[in-house]
Amino acid sequence: MNQVEPDLAGLDLGNLHRRWRAAHGNPPPPRAGRELLELGVGWHLQTKAHGGLDRATREQIAALVEDVREGREPGITKSRSYLNPGTTLVREWNGRTYQVQVLDTGYLFENRVWRSLSEIAREITGARWNGPKFFGLRQKQKEVA
Repeated sequence: MNQVEPDLAGLDLGNLHRRWRAAHGNPPPPRAGRELLELGVGWHLQTKAHGGLDRATREQIAALVEDVREGREPGITKSRSYLNPGTTLVREWNGRTYQVQVLDTGYLFENRVWRSLSEIAREITGARWNGPKFFGLRQKQKEVA
């Protein structure tokens, strides 16, 4: 923490509540303890001084929150940095050809944006697949003789 800001550990709960409200624009959660208040205020001070989360991280957090709100198992989407937006993946399955376009925000398949290739592979096959493996993006493991 810089020298201008007081040591948060030295503030009483009333002052921590006021700092939280000033930092976040609303009161802290009703049962927030000292540790959460210090972390929340400290995070705000740190982002003001050094910048906040990058866009990709904010989007990933928003997707996790949506999963929880919708009652889905939260999953962390790994970076698609090895696939450039605009790339088209093609896979033939049971005599039908499927195409998936890579986007900045996910994958376009059958006029719908999907968060992961595994979700698309599951939609196509009806079974749980590793999406990158299904679309041929992972090399098969070499058999040990």
